[in-house]
Amino acid sequence: MKIMQFRKIFRGMLFIVAAFLWSCSGNTDTTEVVIISTNDIHAQINKFPQFATFVRKQRAVHPNLLVVDGGDRFSGNVYVDNAVERGKPMVVLMNAVGYDLATFGNHEFDYGQTELKKRIEEMNFPVICANIEAEGSGLGQPQGHHILEKAGIRFCFVSMIGIDGKNRIPATNPAHLENISFRHFSEVVEENKELKEVCDVFVALTHLGYTADSVLAVSMPELDVIIGGHSHTLLREPKVVNDVLITQAGSNLNYAGVTTLAFKGKRLVSKSFEVVKLDTVGAPDEETAGMVKEFCNRPEFSEKIGMTSKGLKYKEDVASMVTDAMCKAAGCDFVFYNKGGVRLNSIPAGDITKATVYRIEPFSNYIVTHRLTLKEMKALILNRFNGPKNPEKRYVDLFISEGRYTILKDKEGKGVDVVFADRNGRKLKDESKKYKIGLSNYVNSTYDFVGKGGGTNTGIMIVDAIFDFLKVQQDVNYNKKRAFIGKQ
Repeated sequence: MKIMQFRKIFRGMLFIVAAFLWSCSGNTDTTEVVIISTNDIHAQINKFPQFATFVRKQRAVHPNLLVVDGGDRFSGNVYVDNAVERGKPMVVLMNAVGYDLATFGNHEFDYGQTELKKRIEEMNFPVICANIEAEGSGLGQPQGHHILEKAGIRFCFVSMIGIDGKNRIPATNPAHLENISFRHFSEVVEENKELKEVCDVFVALTHLGYTADSVLAVSMPELDVIIGGHSHTLLREPKVVNDVLITQAGSNLNYAGVTTLAFKGKRLVSKSFEVVKLDTVGAPDEETAGMVKEFCNRPEFSEKIGMTSKGLKYKEDVASMVTDAMCKAAGCDFVFYNKGGVRLNSIPAGDITKATVYRIEPFSNYIVTHRLTLKEMKALILNRFNGPKNPEKRYVDLFISEGRYTILKDKEGKGVDVVFADRNGRKLKDESKKYKIGLSNYVNSTYDFVGKGGGTNTGIMIVDAIFDFLKVQQDVNYNKKRAFIGKQ
């Protein structure tokens, strides 16, 4: 009897051992693949030593690792945007870190197609986008999707860039988009759904913005994950729409996104996301820090051009300096400059260097002039002001050179008139007079007004206008508003 009981126990133990060994086989193992993501880096190469440390540490823990970028790698750092080969430092650093894939952001086009194509050819990873049509352009047609494999699992990445609903182009200078057209992301959804059939995991790597990513998740439930950019949204917790995990990691390389995907065999069984603040990951990578130091070794950028003894405390103060410089350089009555074109919100008291000026205006824009009547100037201001349908979102977008203006609103919040005054405070009343107006070539090409896209190219670069202005003025100080909103 005891022998029988022993045999039963022994057989039971063999079953348990066999079950354990079977559970450890490839059929039930959990495999993790980690995707590190960045977006809207805007050339902040000073953050790359920390990022390199983070990626290195993650690779040591997670052998199945992918590194991807959601666009807007350029425009935002003087040493990148004004490098001998514009944008090249970003490419070198991304290659060194070991990126696997990237998409286009609107600022990828800021240097023009020739430079962009050179930078893409230097990248050790593909740059994809499904809603760009660039056959026959200087850029050439990019691929719309790309398949990567990790641990025997096939990842299909599809990519899309956001465009303005009216102009149907990304937010960049239209002059850089010759022979390139764009489709709205919704127009390419159906033709890309079938990609789900050729992969185990379907990921959208987008530069659409947080809100549009949510719309994409609804219209494309085949997706497993959306890794986004453009809106600079810091999602500390992922958003799940239609069972699609939506992620985004802020901007300027302050954070990295970490998407963790778990598999049983090739079946995705769980997905999660977190952001990691990069200044908490440990000591900066020394080799990467040395590369960054070399890129920034440009003594000419430290040359003093002028100064501000009191400091320019607000964006409008900085804009006043820019518009006055443009006005002087092109001999205009007035200059209008868009809020988004002023990339520094303030300048502290002290020296103003070449680097400071390049940070204010990193786009290499130039001055275009027009002859506009008072009525046409009003239309330029009001068309922009009334663009948003929601009155709560309306704001002064165009700063003015010497002079001022007030937008008058009706009870519904719509701008109905503009009152202009010259530098001496005298109201402009002559409806027949044509004033010489200066604009950046970006405003000239994208804002709605009489003469849009035309005018006279002065050939004067805006940064050169500022350099010349500062050399004459020496000390610049502004502390008065020039653009106002009032009631009718």
